[in-house]
Amino acid sequence: MPRPIVPASSLAAALAAALAMIALSACGGGGKDADEKPSPPDLAANFAQPLDARGGDPAWGLTIRGTTLTLTRPNQPVLVATAPGAVIEAHTASWSAPLPQGGALKATLYASSCTEPTTGATYPFSAEVQLPGGAALDGCGGPPAAARTAPPRGAPP
Repeated sequence: MPRPIVPASSLAAALAAALAMIALSACGGGGKDADEKPSPPDLAANFAQPLDARGGDPAWGLTIRGTTLTLTRPNQPVLVATAPGAVIEAHTASWSAPLPQGGALKATLYASSCTEPTTGATYPFSAEVQLPGGAALDGCGGPPAAARTAPPRGAPP
């Protein structure tokens, strides 16, 4: 069942608490092998920070700054909408922002790595944007400087 919409400031506090719990739980051995590495923290906790998403075919870009969502597309007016906050579920964050002309701009980020096909850049999140009456825009996302160029094909990682 989805959790209620939470303002971005509350998400930052929740992130700090989650990281503290992860750090404390890492202290106990729990009988695991010494060579076994602990699991990385859930990337869903990182949804509280500024985020960018982009995609192609058709090209689009989305910025999420607090509760403000800004969608840009070539030859289209820029859409700016305010969401009441994000709905956070396991490995997913979703925003729904009402548009002045009716309907809503809906954005969803999934804690699943994504590689942009045209550039080979990798991102920590897969992204989907939905506009009223339109097909979903699919792409990749993460913090503003999250993209890193993938090694050339055939090169060692």
